[in-house]
This record gives sequence, structure tokens and C-alpha cells, in this order.
Amino acid sequence: MTAAATTADEPAVARTGSARAAGVAAVALGVGWGVATSALQTVLPAPFGALANAVAPWLMAPFVVGRLSPGPRTAAAFGLLACLLQVLAYYVTSDLRGFAVGGAFVLVWSAAAAVGGPVFGLAGRLHGHARGRLRGAPPALVAGVWAAEGVATYAIVLEYTGEAVLFCVVGLVLFVALARGGRLLPALAWLAVVLPLGIGGFLLLQTVLGGGLPAGR
Repeated sequence: MTAAATTADEPAVARTGSARAAGVAAVALGVGWGVATSALQTVLPAPFGALANAVAPWLMAPFVVGRLSPGPRTAAAFGLLACLLQVLAYYVTSDLRGFAVGGAFVLVWSAAAAVGGPVFGLAGRLHGHARGRLRGAPPALVAGVWAAEGVATYAIVLEYTGEAVLFCVVGLVLFVALARGGRLLPALAWLAVVLPLGIGGFLLLQTVLGGGLPAGR
């Protein structure tokens, strides 16, 4: 094999390696956080128990997986896998622990995973590769989902002040961390769109669930 051929093969090898790493991360995070969520729900005190009983924490797994992925298709696919494995691992663990598992809730969260997994997987990929205005979308999406859930689910619907504050603080911290490197201004512009849409989405979700996300999951 010539030196030129070896050099040409290096990007393909790198893509294969990163795809493998993303796949391993999808399985590890999906199964691991799904199991941990069920276990932590009966351990963590308020307001931190909400971290094991909410949507936003579950969407961080596909974001991380997407960040590791070599391309957008891989990011979306592995993001979906991570979210579906979280749902599966959560309900299997809960059943083994003796908690009732409702088929309707499994369907709702599987449908949510089918949407959130690819979206946040792509967001993770974009965070490392987007240019122009798109650079601000991933920080806004991540921060927006935390803040929107804090406002809609915990402040408006459940009236849990501590949990609402916790989620908004986490969202702020993640926004500051992810919006570095020239992303701040476009991220703020995206956040102005993402946040109200997210609040509306969570209020709609609460309507579907009957305002009982903690009891339901």
C-alpha cells in the first residue's frame, strides 16, 4: 500500500471509529440512564428528584451521542437509538422493581423519543460543525428544553417552585457552557424562538398526560 493510499484511507477509518464510539455511547447512555432514572426516582430528594423524572435530562443522551457522531445521519440514528433504549430500560427496570407499567405511557414516551432523539442527536452534531447562524441553534435547543420544562411543567402545571428554579438554572449553565466561541448572539436569537415553542410543547404534553408527568413516569 502506498503512502497516498494510506492517507486517503485515514478519513474513512476515522469515520468508522467515531461511528463505533457513537454507537457504544448510544447503548451505554441509553441503557444506563434508563436504569438509573428508575432507581433514582425513589432516592433523590426534592427538588433533585425531578432530574430523574423529566424530559430534558433524557434528551442530553442523544445530544452527547450526536456530538460524537461522524455525520448527521449517524447522529440522528444513534440519537433515536439512545432515546428508545432509555424508554425500554426505564420500563423494564421499573417492572422488575415491582412498579406498574402502563402501556399508554410507554407509547407516549416512545413517540416522544422518536422525535426528540433524532432532533437532539442532530443538535449535538451541529454543535461541533455548524457555521453561521446555525451555530446558535444547539445551545438554544439544549437550554430551551430545560427552561421550558421548568416553566411549563414545574412552574405552571405542577406549581413546584424548587424544581422550576432548578431546571432554569441548569438551562442557564448549559447555555453559557455551550454558547462559547462566538455562538452567543446567534444562540440568543434562536432561544427567543425555541423557548416559547418549548413552553407550548410541554403544556401540550401535559394536556396529553393529564398534568401528571411525575405520577405517570
